Amino acid sequence: MEEHTKIQIQIRESRIALAAGGVSIAFAFFILLMYLLHPKKDGGGFFLYLPLLLMLASGVAFFVIYYNKKLLVEEMDICYVNLFGKTRQFTLDEIGFCKIDMGGGKAALSLYDLLGNKLCKLDFDMPGMGEFLQYLVDNRVKIEWNRGQKRGREMMIPDLILYETAVCEEEINKCAADFYEEAGKCFRDWEKRNKKFEVQWEIGFAQYREEDLKKKGQAWERMSSLDEEMLEIPEDYTCVLEAYLKRGNEYIVNRKGEEVAVQIPYLVRCRSYQVGEKNRIRKSDEKVVIEGIRSYLEMLSKELPRRKYRTEAYVLKHKLWKDAGLGAKEIVR
Repeated sequence: MEEHTKIQIQIRESRIALAAGGVSIAFAFFILLMYLLHPKKDGGGFFLYLPLLLMLASGVAFFVIYYNKKLLVEEMDICYVNLFGKTRQFTLDEIGFCKIDMGGGKAALSLYDLLGNKLCKLDFDMPGMGEFLQYLVDNRVKIEWNRGQKRGREMMIPDLILYETAVCEEEINKCAADFYEEAGKCFRDWEKRNKKFEVQWEIGFAQYREEDLKKKGQAWERMSSLDEEMLEIPEDYTCVLEAYLKRGNEYIVNRKGEEVAVQIPYLVRCRSYQVGEKNRIRKSDEKVVIEGIRSYLEMLSKELPRRKYRTEAYVLKHKLWKDAGLGAKEIVR
């Protein structure tokens, strides 16, 4: 297998742990130095040195966790190193299932072997976790998650990964057309419930290449390389569901000039983490996307009366489509 196609993933603690350790140690030395330079007759002793020792110990612990705890993936081989530096090696085939748990408002992913014994536990905020979760999903590892658990809005990302499906090029058009109707109904229902605002949504699918999405600026300023009828689906294809809030023919913006809009990736053609597969077209689960839209619209209903908004007569620099893929139908504005 060529080197550039190898699956290599690294998960380790955030640099925040490194910074916290450095601050804790530096602060402990600062207090000790100040005491030595300005000693007090009644100071020092147990009540000074014990807190300093605890601060030093916690700082060292942060450093140990950062440099020791990690998980490395290369193809099917996985190596986990705990905070004490103890190594455990296993393969993808040895993973029986995984669990996502929420405790104290913090999410963690636990891996178990075929007999139900725990292999390792990783915090969701560790850099590389999204990539590793995609690796597990692509290789059809069973992941248990009680979606009824209370969790933050950031957990929509795992939702999108866990419930995505792979589609072929021929399925794109119909999937997008059906979802356009479903998403449109969601926005229309919101408009009916909020007639007092006298606003409406302009919705559609925008189709991009990866280089289009890298350009900075507002969403309406973004230009697409795929605004003409496509003859084939490019390797770096992305289809985004976009919705812009309007009053009449003008768009609603906040006091910073940012458009009030929704942009959620629906179809993405990208690298596959399944061993032996080059890439795949990933489709977000429609129920998960609709759930996210409804949550945003509910929040917007409360925010519109409390914040200052204005209208601007700008023109979208990319096309919106009723569906996606080959033979997509443009929305006539």
